[in-house]
Amino acid sequence: MLTLILGIFSISFACAYALSVYRSKKLTEAFAQLLISQAQLEQAQENFFKTTAAINDSDVHTQNFIKFLSDSRDWAFQYIEEVQSGLQKFVEEVEPQINHYNKYGAAIEGTMPPYDIALKKISKEMEDLKKFLPEETIDRR
Repeated sequence: MLTLILGIFSISFACAYALSVYRSKKLTEAFAQLLISQAQLEQAQENFFKTTAAINDSDVHTQNFIKFLSDSRDWAFQYIEEVQSGLQKFVEEVEPQINHYNKYGAAIEGTMPPYDIALKKISKEMEDLKKFLPEETIDRR
């Protein structure tokens, strides 16, 4: 009878041991799967942050470029307005004398030949400068 009890204990111990090994194996597999999933999640998170950072960098660069274009355009318009204003002022100041010279030419008393040549050049260049003024400015005069 003792043998029977020892046999039963041995069989139950063997069954318990086999069941523990089986559960341990399943638990190890689940733990390995968990580690693999964690590594995949970390990789996905890292890729997400890299992509987000690249998109944000791209957005920042795009916004900076658009701001640069806008500022450059504003500066260019301001410059053009200042140049046209300067040309307009020059034309308003000089045009009466040039028109008088063009109308009466060298008949102006005291005009010397070197000045005559210079006034012809100035008259021609002023007409060329007037081409850079907006048409509405030229039409108003």
